[in-house]
Amino acid sequence: MTTPSALRVLLITPDFPPAFGGIQRLLHRITSAMPGSEVQVLTPDAPGARAFDIDSGVTVRRVPVGSSKPIVRNALFNARGVAALGSWKPDVILNGHVVTSPLATLAARRFHVPTVLYVYGKEIAGRPRLAAWGLRRSAAAVAVSEYTKSQLVAAANGREVPPVHVVHPGVDVPQKSERASGDGPFTMLTVGRLRDWYKGHDVVLEAMPRVLERIPDARWIVLGDGRRRSALESRAAELGVAHAVQFRGAVDDAEKERWLAEADAFVMPARYPRGEVAGEGFPVVYLEAAAWGLPAIAGNVGGPREAVLHRETGLLVDPESVDEIATALLDLGTNPAFARELGSRARERASSAFTWQSVAGELESLLRQVAGNANA
Repeated sequence: MTTPSALRVLLITPDFPPAFGGIQRLLHRITSAMPGSEVQVLTPDAPGARAFDIDSGVTVRRVPVGSSKPIVRNALFNARGVAALGSWKPDVILNGHVVTSPLATLAARRFHVPTVLYVYGKEIAGRPRLAAWGLRRSAAAVAVSEYTKSQLVAAANGREVPPVHVVHPGVDVPQKSERASGDGPFTMLTVGRLRDWYKGHDVVLEAMPRVLERIPDARWIVLGDGRRRSALESRAAELGVAHAVQFRGAVDDAEKERWLAEADAFVMPARYPRGEVAGEGFPVVYLEAAAWGLPAIAGNVGGPREAVLHRETGLLVDPESVDEIATALLDLGTNPAFARELGSRARERASSAFTWQSVAGELESLLRQVAGNANA
């Protein structure tokens, strides 16, 4: 049996570590885990990039852009990236974001290879015309969820588009995930930036008085920072629950994992509020919680509905309903056996369906198929 040759993949992306964020981590982990590919990455320069690139597992070429403002950075990257393409000819180009569609299109023409667009969710609502433009110039697209796929197709206004495939993100599953003994207080955990309202911190806060009536020593740990933090802290004081809510700000991976190991439930009822360009395409934080054996409470909308299975790996709620969120928290907090059962199923699902090796294999198979079709 002939072993297929290594697939040469050029990833063009404005988002890549050491810059912080979910897209950055996803693109690095999934491309570095593709078993039969040789990957090169073209991305903007960033502080600490030299040290990161050495151990990244992929070949990285950095383009100096000299600006931290996204709109300026992206424009300069699209313009200057052409000169940085070099002579290495890929079999396929993976366009890591709709904002780099111009550069990816020029690279595809230069090397006479197909392009595959990668989409996540929020960026489609923010730039629907550019998303549609990039899609029409691609041989295929990869969406992180069925919800994201529907958003991308809708942005194309019903026009004929190339195939859009769903490949979910992956997660690192710890070797051991032992929950606390249960002797401590019922601990709820949320991980997410406090930049916008759509992650649902405000609604969870409104549910806290009812939770504390039944479980007086319950506590809610909030990891992440942003412009909404002061408003949330003020509201916690108004509600009389500030003693039970800890806003711990941005934390490193070690502290985040410590809380994942200590918590009893993960709560983030993400929603799609009017007036915000927002929404979770497929929130990886739910998978991270699952990998540590935590049941999750999520909004019964879009991407979260794919990440959390109702009464199997967690509980889905109306993300605008304080009563539903409070009831779900009490269902877990007053029934530890039920919470542990959901958490066990969540970890099993993460371990079987969402390892980086599994999802990277799916992506590589798709890219190989697209490259093969172009050469047929």
